[in-house]
Amino acid sequence: MTATPNRQADWAAAQRLREDGRIDAAADAVIALWHTAQADRDETMAALGFLKECGAQDRALTIARAARQRWPGDARIAAEAGEIALALGLFDEASSALREAVDLDPRQGAAWLRLAHCRRFAEDDADVQRLRRTWSDAGLDETTRTCVGFALGKALDDLGDHAQAARVLTDANARARKASGWHIDDWRRFVDAQLHAPALPALSADADFNPIFVVGLPRSGTTLVASALARHAEVRDRGELNWVPALRALLAEQGHLHNPQALAAIAKVIRAQMRRDDAPARFHLDKNPLNFRHLDFIAACFPNARIVHCRRGARDTALSIWMQHFAHADLGFAYGFAEISRVGKDCTALMAHWRTRLALATIEVDYENFVADPRSQEQRLTDFLGLRMLPADTSAAEKPQIVTTASVWQVRQPVYTHALQRWRRYAPYLPELTTLFPEDS
Repeated sequence: MTATPNRQADWAAAQRLREDGRIDAAADAVIALWHTAQADRDETMAALGFLKECGAQDRALTIARAARQRWPGDARIAAEAGEIALALGLFDEASSALREAVDLDPRQGAAWLRLAHCRRFAEDDADVQRLRRTWSDAGLDETTRTCVGFALGKALDDLGDHAQAARVLTDANARARKASGWHIDDWRRFVDAQLHAPALPALSADADFNPIFVVGLPRSGTTLVASALARHAEVRDRGELNWVPALRALLAEQGHLHNPQALAAIAKVIRAQMRRDDAPARFHLDKNPLNFRHLDFIAACFPNARIVHCRRGARDTALSIWMQHFAHADLGFAYGFAEISRVGKDCTALMAHWRTRLALATIEVDYENFVADPRSQEQRLTDFLGLRMLPADTSAAEKPQIVTTASVWQVRQPVYTHALQRWRRYAPYLPELTTLFPEDS
């Protein structure tokens, strides 16, 4: 794409709108730009990427569908269309587009991962055979092979072939760990610094802005809890935002973490990104689980924040993390049980530290209790937030959601318990589950 100076200025203006939290206005601007350049493939891809960053997958879908018709042999566009449809819960459409993407270009690694999360697989599923054949292809590049390994491991788990799933996922995790830039020594230094850091200056609470942060280890039920809360008209779920860790890191790098004026400026940015320019709401929710690292920063910026800490049995959590391929570098610990164990213990230590140091309103939600009795746990959450309890027959389908995590399929199904104690099925093949996580019964 070779943009004219005017179009470059228009794209820059749209980016500024997004940075100011005017997300709907930014999406409007980019859609208008696309309408004047529909024949440009690169500009179409740029528009889709921008709209995804805005959490506007519902608006990107029309563009994605039009792009597939205009460029039916383009694997990248098919992959983008599949990703967008998947986030919206359009599983059949997503499967079709993602299948097309990998058939056109088997190197579309992310498409393989997303295809695996469109449904639970059955033995006669053609996509299972497609995954088996591709995993056996010695000519695959390392990145694609890693993605296919995680996708095949998920399919084998669906089929109940736990021994083979463990073998494939062990290989895939080794490859992912080799490519990851995450180092346990860096993590330990960070945790130690947090445990011994002086208190940050607290800003005054903004009575008109009430943020909720759902935190905990990944795969501990954060998406499940956030989705339950998002059914309330008074709650806006913004998904997994990266503004808290990114802007805290910026202040730390500049040496301004203890500067009230700098904190106030950063809090204004985060508030704008969570509040946005859509319909007003009483609560705005960020479900980035790793925000447990930065609750002191959250407390300084938003003293009235509500914290929902999700917990799950250590062995089931570790296995579920280990079975996923994560895009973000901060999740590089996911590819080894020793690293997962260390981060899990440090999460517990940090949460205990924050409870003694901070005055944040906090509730703990155990995954096992939630799936066993969703209504009572939802009652606890609504009481905690002062919300009205929804009728028992209220369905998540009444309020469509955008889900971009690996729980995209599960969270749209009725709450189920078959994932409880799943680690037992893998214990014969993954002894680390019992040696490194002895606290589970």
